[in-house]
Amino acid sequence: MPSAQPPASLASSSSEPSCSPISGGITIADDRNDRSSSTPTASSSKQAGSSGAQEKDKPRLTEQEKKNNHIASEQKRRAAIREGFDRLTELVPGLEGQGRSESIVLKKTVDFIHAKMQERQELIAEIERRGALNPPQTTKMSDSKTSLLSKPDPTEPPPAYDATSSPPTRTPLPRPPPFALPVLNELRNKRFILASASPRRRQILSVLGLPNLEVIPSNAAEDFPKTMEPFEYVLATATKKAQAVYEKEILNEEKGEPGLILAADTIVVDTAAGTILEKPRSEAQHIAMLKSLRDNRDHKVYTAMAAMAPLTSARLPGYALETALEETKVRFDGEVTDELILAYVRTREGADKAGGYGLQGLGSILVESIEGSWDNVVGLPLKSALKLIEKVAEKADDDDRLENGLSEEEGEEE
Repeated sequence: MPSAQPPASLASSSSEPSCSPISGGITIADDRNDRSSSTPTASSSKQAGSSGAQEKDKPRLTEQEKKNNHIASEQKRRAAIREGFDRLTELVPGLEGQGRSESIVLKKTVDFIHAKMQERQELIAEIERRGALNPPQTTKMSDSKTSLLSKPDPTEPPPAYDATSSPPTRTPLPRPPPFALPVLNELRNKRFILASASPRRRQILSVLGLPNLEVIPSNAAEDFPKTMEPFEYVLATATKKAQAVYEKEILNEEKGEPGLILAADTIVVDTAAGTILEKPRSEAQHIAMLKSLRDNRDHKVYTAMAAMAPLTSARLPGYALETALEETKVRFDGEVTDELILAYVRTREGADKAGGYGLQGLGSILVESIEGSWDNVVGLPLKSALKLIEKVAEKADDDDRLENGLSEEEGEEE
């Protein structure tokens, strides 16, 4: 298509200069203005000279002033770091009394994040499990309409005519106070050691709100003969764990003596065969263990706990020791198939658990019912643990008994 040609009037005006006297006058005036603006005047040169003089007369910082400014900025930076560390100690347990070593802070913070992530995963699994066990009830559409119309939500504000108006802001709730029992308040200022590597025991114990909770697993060998009675075996193993950690940490000059040490051991007992079942050592043993529990239907779970605390009087033997035992009866579902057992074993969820299953996770699909403490099957009965902590703490605080004993001895000598 041929391009459009411009009108003749526009073409002539663009190709030939204008000869109008008015336009020529304007052009001359503009040229004069350009020349006048490009030529420096006396007034402008005076202003430039005065500004240069002001720059020269402006006082400069001395070396001492520069040094003081640098010190002040460095102090602000360090104060900000200290403030950040203090804030971090409120969030991450175990940082108090550790100094401000970057390696320690980083390690404990990373460990804390990993523990919280694992707690979150276990909580999600528990929510999903409960949702599967308790599916939501279906209601008729008419019923739902009636309930919505008859019961307006009083917490929500009425709609506004102006769509651009921002919703009212809600003040966040303050952080709830810790579980304020006298024994826990006293232990919050001391080292509290859990002598177990089980993340489930640490998760259960964390609800007590102990900021100085440390996890120091025992390296004691669990070599007691399985011919012992189950309750004797599990009590002896838990006591051995607590004593091994106590002997190690009582001489810790860097952190100081522990306020309390809590150890636990859990076993599953096949009541039909009278055998003690601990953690499976292979996939084949894991499958056989779960099949045996299914076929026998009923078994028992024992958790023994041992708590130790140094005596205030330092009298021999120097510590207080108390133990507790919890028993729970578990019934397996007899309709669990071999295929289901194999699928569960391959998830590896129960590979590190006594009996080969975890009630708090996917292993709950194997269980029909329990009689007793639920968290005892998980690995730490919290109610019994709290009673044991109170008992050993009271026994360790023996100043009053020491004074009474001395006064009685003095009375006998007289």
